[in-house]
Amino acid sequence: MKNPRPTRISSNAANSVSPPRALAVYLLALLFAATFAPRAGAQVRPADAQSRQQPSQQQSGKRKGSPSEEDKDEGESESKSREEVVRPRATDPSTLMRTARFIRVHSDSIFVSEREVEDSLRKRKEFQAWGMVVTRSDADADLVIEITRKSFTRRFTFTVLDPRTMEVVTSGKTRSVLFGKHTPNKIAEKFANRVKVYRPYPPVQ
Repeated sequence: MKNPRPTRISSNAANSVSPPRALAVYLLALLFAATFAPRAGAQVRPADAQSRQQPSQQQSGKRKGSPSEEDKDEGESESKSREEVVRPRATDPSTLMRTARFIRVHSDSIFVSEREVEDSLRKRKEFQAWGMVVTRSDADADLVIEITRKSFTRRFTFTVLDPRTMEVVTSGKTRSVLFGKHTPNKIAEKFANRVKVYRPYPPVQ
C-alpha cells in the first residue's frame, strides 16, 4: 500500500484566515465611529438650541402681544374724555332745562298713552324751536317725563327726572276733563311752561 501524501497548507492560505478578518472588523469600527458620531452630536445640538430660544421667544411674544400699563391708562383717559366731550353732565336743574335735547316719555297709567304725549310734544312750536327730539332710548335721554295717575281719581302727575342721577328736575299736576284739552296735550303744555322759565322761546325772525 502506498502511503497517502500529507496535504500541505500553503502559507498564503494560513496567513489569510485570521489577520484580515481582524483588520476588517477594526476598519469597520473606525468607519462606524466616523460616520455616526457627528450625526448624533448634530441631533443633540438643535434640541439644546431650541430649548434656549424658547424662553426668548416667549418673552418677545409677551412684549409684543400684551399692552403695557401706560397704554391701558391712556386708553381709559381717552374714553373718559370722549364721554365728557360728547355728553357733558349738567350740575343743576336749570342747566339741564336749558341744554336738554332728547326727551323720553314713560307712562304708568293705561289712561294716558306715551305715544299721545309724544305727539303732543312734537306738535308744540316751542319744542321744535328748542331743537328737542323725542327718543325711546333711555341711554340717549337727557330728560325723562314720568306720568302717573292717582288711584280712583282723575288727577295725573308728571315728573321730569335726570336719568343719570334720577333726581327730580321739575313736576306738575293736571286733571282729566270730559270737554276741553285732553290730558296728553295738557301735560305737553305744562312741560313747555316749565322749560320756558329757564329757556325762553326763541324770537321769530
